[in-house]
Order: sequence, then structure tokens, then C-alpha cells
Amino acid sequence: MPIAPQPFTLACQCCSWRKTFLPSSDVLVLNRDWFSHCPTCNTPSPHRRAATLKEALKTRLEQFLTPHG
Repeated sequence: MPIAPQPFTLACQCCSWRKTFLPSSDVLVLNRDWFSHCPTCNTPSPHRRAATLKEALKTRLEQFLTPHG
């Protein structure tokens, strides 16, 4: 049975770019669910860490308020 990963944050140490991800599946799509390079400055391997509760709640609220369709 697939288990979704815990929420995580990717952060670039060069340009301070940061994004929190809330995976809904164990299938992670490159450039949608994670990044191998920073999308701002193209630095390889952004630092990955567990998302804080505040980051996860903020991201969930942003997803809820974003119009889809």
C-alpha cells in the first residue's frame, strides 16, 4: 500500500528560495512535487528538510484559496 511522504520544504542556500510541499501520493513528479535544481538560480540540490507545522498550514491554506479550473 503506498504511503505519502511527510510534508517537506526545499530551500536554496544561494538565493533564499523556499517552497513547502504536501505530497498526496508516494509518486513525486519532478518540477511539480520536488526540484533537483533551484528554479530561481539553478543551483543543484536544494536543501530538503521536514516542513514545520506553520509552513504546512500556510501551504495548505494557499492551496485551498487558489482557484482551480
